[in-house]
Amino acid sequence: HLSLGCRSAMPRRCQCWDMADRQRCSAAGAWRTHRPALLAAGAAVAVASGLPVIAADEGFNCVDGYGEGLGDWEKAWSITKKSYCCSHFNIACPDSTSSPFDCVAGLSNWKLGWSDGKKHWCCRNKQVGCESVLLRDAFEEAEAGAAVAAAHAMIIASRSSSVALVAEGTCGVSAVLDKIGNYAKPASLQPVCNAHMTTNCSVSYAGMRCPEGCGYLVPNAHFSCVFECVPAERCSASNVNLAFPDPALKRCTPCAIEGCQLCRTPGTCTSCHEGFELSADGSACVFHVDRELKLDSLAPGLKVVSQAVLGFVVIFGVLHHCYKGGHENQEENTRSIMRGRRHRHLCKVSDWQLGRTTSVRQSYPLSVNVHKVHIVGVGLPLFYNNTCFLGLVALLFFAVTFLCFRSSSISGIIGAAQRMDWELLEYAIEPIDQAPAMVLSPLAQCGGSTAAHAMRAIRSFATTNFYALGLLYVLTFLLSLVHGKLQLRAARIYDEENATMSDFALRMTGVKKELTHEAELTQKIQKAFDVACGRNHIEVLGVSICYDYYQVWGEVDAMKDRLVERMDLDMQHKVSEHKSKLAGGATVTTDVAISAANTTMGDEETLREQVEKDRASAKKWFDKDSDEKLHSTGELFVVFRRSRDKGLVLKEKARAAALLQDLAETPDEKVCIFDVFSEPPSINWWHLAMPQGKRNYNICKAMLKLLAIIVVVQVLIVLPFAQYIVLPYSKIGSSAGGMKMQIAGIILGNVNMFLSLQIYFTASGLGFHRKDGVDMMVLCSNTFLVMFNTFFNIATTAIMVFSKESDSGWGPWIFLTVDSLNAIGIEAEFANSIYSTLMPGAFFVGYPMCLLMAGVVPFILNSFLMKVIYVWRSLPDALLNALKVFLPWARDLSLDRYPFRRAERGFEPMEIGIGGDYTAMIVSPTVCFCMLFFVSPFVWKTFAMMFLSTCFYYLYCRYLHLRFCKPAYYTTNRLDTMVNHLWGVPLSVVAAACCTWGIRSGLLAEGASQPVQFALIGGAFCASLVLWLLSYRLLLNPWAQKDVEELSTATFEDVKADLLYTWFNCNPVYTLKCEYYLRDAKRVVDGIAHRPGVLKVKIDGARGLRDADWMPFAGTSEPFCVAELVGKPRSRHVTPGHQHGHNPVWHDSAEFIHYSEGDALTFTVYDKDVHKSDDVLGHVTLSGDQVCAGFEGELELDAAGRGVKAFLRVTVTPPEVKFPQTKVHIRGATGLRDADWGLGAGQADPFCICEVVNKPHLQLVTPTYENKANPAWGFTTGLDLDSNDTLVFTVMDQDFLKKADCLGTVTVTAEQLRSGLKGKLPLGRSKGSKAFLEVAIEPPHTGVRDASSTSGRHPLACGEDPNQVRCFEVGKEYLFVRPERQHLVERHLQDCLEFETHLEHLLHICGHLTLPCRLLRCAATPKIPRRGSRELLVPRSP
Repeated sequence: HLSLGCRSAMPRRCQCWDMADRQRCSAAGAWRTHRPALLAAGAAVAVASGLPVIAADEGFNCVDGYGEGLGDWEKAWSITKKSYCCSHFNIACPDSTSSPFDCVAGLSNWKLGWSDGKKHWCCRNKQVGCESVLLRDAFEEAEAGAAVAAAHAMIIASRSSSVALVAEGTCGVSAVLDKIGNYAKPASLQPVCNAHMTTNCSVSYAGMRCPEGCGYLVPNAHFSCVFECVPAERCSASNVNLAFPDPALKRCTPCAIEGCQLCRTPGTCTSCHEGFELSADGSACVFHVDRELKLDSLAPGLKVVSQAVLGFVVIFGVLHHCYKGGHENQEENTRSIMRGRRHRHLCKVSDWQLGRTTSVRQSYPLSVNVHKVHIVGVGLPLFYNNTCFLGLVALLFFAVTFLCFRSSSISGIIGAAQRMDWELLEYAIEPIDQAPAMVLSPLAQCGGSTAAHAMRAIRSFATTNFYALGLLYVLTFLLSLVHGKLQLRAARIYDEENATMSDFALRMTGVKKELTHEAELTQKIQKAFDVACGRNHIEVLGVSICYDYYQVWGEVDAMKDRLVERMDLDMQHKVSEHKSKLAGGATVTTDVAISAANTTMGDEETLREQVEKDRASAKKWFDKDSDEKLHSTGELFVVFRRSRDKGLVLKEKARAAALLQDLAETPDEKVCIFDVFSEPPSINWWHLAMPQGKRNYNICKAMLKLLAIIVVVQVLIVLPFAQYIVLPYSKIGSSAGGMKMQIAGIILGNVNMFLSLQIYFTASGLGFHRKDGVDMMVLCSNTFLVMFNTFFNIATTAIMVFSKESDSGWGPWIFLTVDSLNAIGIEAEFANSIYSTLMPGAFFVGYPMCLLMAGVVPFILNSFLMKVIYVWRSLPDALLNALKVFLPWARDLSLDRYPFRRAERGFEPMEIGIGGDYTAMIVSPTVCFCMLFFVSPFVWKTFAMMFLSTCFYYLYCRYLHLRFCKPAYYTTNRLDTMVNHLWGVPLSVVAAACCTWGIRSGLLAEGASQPVQFALIGGAFCASLVLWLLSYRLLLNPWAQKDVEELSTATFEDVKADLLYTWFNCNPVYTLKCEYYLRDAKRVVDGIAHRPGVLKVKIDGARGLRDADWMPFAGTSEPFCVAELVGKPRSRHVTPGHQHGHNPVWHDSAEFIHYSEGDALTFTVYDKDVHKSDDVLGHVTLSGDQVCAGFEGELELDAAGRGVKAFLRVTVTPPEVKFPQTKVHIRGATGLRDADWGLGAGQADPFCICEVVNKPHLQLVTPTYENKANPAWGFTTGLDLDSNDTLVFTVMDQDFLKKADCLGTVTVTAEQLRSGLKGKLPLGRSKGSKAFLEVAIEPPHTGVRDASSTSGRHPLACGEDPNQVRCFEVGKEYLFVRPERQHLVERHLQDCLEFETHLEHLLHICGHLTLPCRLLRCAATPKIPRRGSRELLVPRSP
C-alpha cells in the first residue's frame, strides 16, 4: 500500500526498514516522489491477475504527532487512523486487554453495518469481517544467514473493503467435504487423504504437508480454497492442468507437455491420456488422429507445394496472357461484366418513383425511419420493432441478474473462482520471495470465508434467484403480450398510411377453369359489381388470372428470362437512338452498352428465331382450340382503379358473388370473394394450382427429409468429430488445433451451408401460394436446425466439462441441488464455456463475417474468374473449363461468349432474408436464458453482452438491408406472427429455470426423487409454452387480418408509378401472353429484339425552308414536321419544333404500328405560330410502293413557296414481318343525295369513314371528292381485326361553314367479316335516296384471328408506357422508365457506403497491371498493311 521496502522497484536510498529510516525517507520526500509510480505498478499486477484493487489514497501521516507524546495520538487520532497506523507501521496499536470495538455485535450485517475502522480491527484481531487479501512478500534474509520470516499480509478490497491479517503459521484445513457437498469440522489443521478439503490459508499452501500415501497436494480446478491430497499418479485426475508431482515441493504442478497424464519432470512425460501416444523420448504426447493421418507433419510440405503450384499457375497465366492470351470477344465480354456490376448496384434497395422529374431512383439514407417508411413491405418495420423489443428484454434481464448476483455474498466466492488463473495459482503453490513488489494470491479470500459461509451464501442465492426469475417471467410474459398487441397495431397503421397494390385487388375463387379471356371476364365482373353496388359507380380495371402452368413451369421461366433479356436489349437500342439524336446524329457508346452479341443467343438472327419459337409456344398455350391450352386454377384477382371501389364491393360481396354464379365451375360450387393482403411480387404464381392437401403432404415429407439429413450429418460427421477429436482434448483441459481442425471446419461449414440451401429450396418447392408461407417454413426449419446444432454443442460442452472431473458421477442432476461446492464449480465452468461460445463469436463476430463471406469474397472471386476466363483467357481451355465450374450461372456456357444476363446473375447480391434474421431472435435469447440455470457471474455478463449485441445487430441490419441486399418483399405480418408464437420457447426456458431454482432452494418438490424433479422442470416448460400460445391466440387473435380504410385517395396509376409492380406485370403467364399472343401488344416491337413488324420512319431534318414569320421582330420560323399514314388519321407523329428556321435538324424517329402494305406516307412541314394557325412550309407524299421498298434520302417539298426549293431528309424502313391483316377496299359510292342545297353550292363533296366498334385507333378516312354524287375513292388498306369485330361505314359530305353532313351508313357484321364480302351495300339514313356503298372485305388466308388473341381494352403488363410490355423483376426496374428518361436512372448509381464501389475502384487499379502484357502482345503482333500497300504479311520462318 505504501510501496516501502521493495527491493527491486525502490531506489537504493529508500530501501528503509526500521522506524528511523522510515522517518528519514519521509522527511526527504523520496516516498512522496516514488509512491504514485510504485502504486501504479502494483495496481497493474492486480488488474492483470483479475483481482479487485482499491484506488490508492494518501493514507495517514503516522510519523508526525506520534513521538511528541502517547496521549496526543490517543486523543487526537481517529479510530480509523489508529487502525491504519497500527497495521502499516506497528505503532498506535491499542492494548490487547482493551477492545475499541465489539466484534460480536452486528456480526450478521457486518458488511453494511460496520465502519471501515471496525472491519479493519476485527479482522486483524478477531479474524471476522475479512474480505479479500493482498499479499506482500517481505522475506529478507539476514546477513548472518538467519531466516527472518516477517510475512505481512495486507488486504485491499474494492471500494469499501478493509484490511485483514491471517497469520501463516495458523492456517490449515478449515473443513472436509464429501462428494455430495456436506462439510464437517476437521480433527486438526492437517490435511487427510481421499477427501476434498477447504483451507483458511490466505497466502499459500506452503505450510501444509499431505500424509503418506497421498503425499501430493493439488488445488481444485474450480475453487482455489479447495484442495485434495492424492498420490503422484492421480495429480492430473484431480486437476488436469497439474500433471507433474513435484517431489521437492510435494505439490502437483503444471506440466509443459500437452496430453500428458503423469510427468516425470516438467518436460518429460511418463504416460499420456487416452487418445494420445507417448513418443519414444517421452518429450511429447502425439494425438492418435495426427499419428494416423500425419496431417501436422504433412502441413509444411503441403503449404510449400500449394505455394509452388499457385506461383506456377500465376506465372504461366501471365506468360500465356502476354503471348497467346487475349479473348477474341474481349470487348463484348467486358461490356457484359460491366453490365453485371451495374446490375448489382441497381439491385440494391432503392426508392423508385416514375413521377419524379429529377431522379427516378434514390437510395434510402441509413437514418431512414425503418419503423414506418414503406420499403419492402410491412414485414421490415415489424422486424425492427422486434429487435428493439429484444433489446428491452435483454436490458431487463441484465439489471435483475446483476442485482441478484452482486447483492449476494456469493459474488466474492464464485467471482474469485472465475478469476483464478493457473499462472497465478502457482503463487499459492510456491510463493516467490522476490519482485514484483506486490504478489496477489488466489487464496486471498480463503481466510475470510469458510465452506459453511459459502454454502449458506449459495443457498440464500438460490432462494433469491427463484423469486427474481419468477418476477422476471411474469414481467416478460406481460411485456410480450403488450408487444404482440403493438405489433398488430403497427401493421394496421402501416396499412392505413401506405397505399399498396393489395388495396386495389380482391381474390375470386370457384371460376370456370376454361375462362381465360381477361377482357370478357372484366366486362362480366364489371356488370355484376355495378348491379350489386347499386348507385355507387364501380370501375374494374381488369383481372389477373392465375394460370395453371405448374407442368410447364421451367419453359415459362426460361421464356420469361429471355423476354427480360430482350426488354433490356430493346431499351438499350432506344436509349442509344435517343442519345444519338441529342448528339446530332453521332453514335454514342458507353461501357455498359450491349448488343445482340451480348445476349444468350449471340446474334440477331438466332435471337429472332428464338422469338418465333416463343411465339409458337404462346400460341399453343393460349389458342382456345389448342390441345395444350393453359387453363386457370379457378382463381383470379380483380383489380380496381380506386381503393374505395374495393371497400364498396367487400360490403356487398355476398350479393356480388351470387350475381357471378354463372362463372362457377359447377352449379354446386360457389364463386367466393376474399380480401387480399399480399402484394403481387409475393405471390407464387406457379404454385397456385396446388391443392392444400398435396401441399401439407409435401410439408410433412420435407420435414422428415430434413430431419433425416440432420440425423445423418450428426451421426456421420458431428458425432465422430466430437468423439475422436474434441472429447480427447477436453479431457486434458485443452482444445484441438492444427490442420485437422481446419479440415473439420471446412467440412462442417460446407455441411451447414448445404443444409441452409436445402431448407430454402425445399421450402420454395412445397407449393405455398404466397411468399410468407415460404418464409414461415424457412423460419421454422432454420430455427429447428440452429437450435438443434446449438444445444448439441452445449451438450458436447457439458460432456467436455464433466469429462475433466475425476469422479464419474457428475451429470445434469448437479443442477437440482446446491449442496456440493465442487458441483457449483463445475457449473460455473460450464457457464464460462457457454459464454465463451457466445462472446464474441455468436454476438458480434458472426455478423461481419456474413458481410465478408456473402459479399466481399464472392464479388472479388467472381470478378477474377470472369476476367480470367472471358477477358484475359490466360490459361489453357481445359483449366478454364475447370474454373468455370466455380463461376455462378456459367456451367453450361462456352468459353467464347459471356452473356450479360449471366453476368448480372453472377453479380446479384443476396436477398433480404428476414426469415433467417428472425432465427437469431429466437435462438440467441433461448441460449442466453439457459444461462439462468447456472451459478456464475457470466449470467449477468451474458445479458449485458446480449443487450450490446442487439444494439449492434440493429445497426448492422440497417446497413445490410439498405446497402448490401437486394429487395425481397414481405408484405404481410404473418412472419412476425409466427415469430411471436415461437417466442414462447425462450419464454418457457425462463419458466423452467425458475422452477429449477425453486427445487434447488428447497421451496419446490423438496425430498422428491430426481426423475420427479426433472419431470417438474419439463412440465414447467411445456405449461409455459401452452400458456403463451393460448394467451397470444385468444387474447390477440393475430391471424384474423382485417382491411382498414385507407387514408390516401391515390388511384391505381398513382400507386403503380410509385411501386412499379402491378397485378399484371408480376403475372408471368399474362406477361408472356401480352408479348407473344395479344396482337396489339405484339405489334409494339423493336428491330433488335424482333424482326420489325412496324414501319419505322426517321425524320432527320430539312433545308431551304422559307421564313413564314415575315412581320418585323417576329424572328425566324420554328418548323416542325408531321408524318401520317394516308387514310389513317390516328397514326400521326409530330416532331418537336426547331429554333433554326431555314435548316432545322430533328433526328426524330417514329414507329407506325398499324401500317399495312400499300399505305402511302405523307410529310407536312409547318411553322409553329402562337397567335394564328400554323403555316404550311411544304408537304410531300411517298407512295405505297416507295414505302414498301424503303427510302433514304431527300424529298423535295411541294408548296414550299414561290421560288423556294426546300427538301426534307427522311429514312423509311419497311417492316420485315408481314402480319396477316383483313384487307378493306372502299371502292366508291353511287346515288348520293345533294346535301349542299344552298344557292351555288353545287353537288356534295363526299368522303367515307370506316370505324371498328370499340377500337377508335383503327379509324379509316378516304380522300374527299368535290362535286361528286358517285365518287370512286379506290382506297385500300389493311386492319388488325378480331373475329368478333364489327365495321361501320359512314359517308359524309364535307362542308366549310358547318359540320359535315351524313349521307348514309352501313354496318358489316362480324360474321360477314369472317366469311368475306364484296359488292354494293345499301346505305341507311340516306333520307329517301337510294344510295349504295361499294366495298370489298378480304379476310386473311389464315382466317380472322380469334378475339381471345387481343387484349381489347384490358390493361397490358406494362411500365411507364402503357403500350410496352414489361415484366417486373428486381434490379430491372429501370426498364419501366421511358427511353428518354433513362439518364435519370444513372444518377447516384454508386454509393460510397456500398463496399462494391470501393472494390470496383481497386479492381480498376489492378486492371492496369495487365498493361505491360498488352504492350508485349501488341509488339509481337505484325502490323496489317494499309490498303493499297505493297507490303505482304510473310510468316516468319521458324
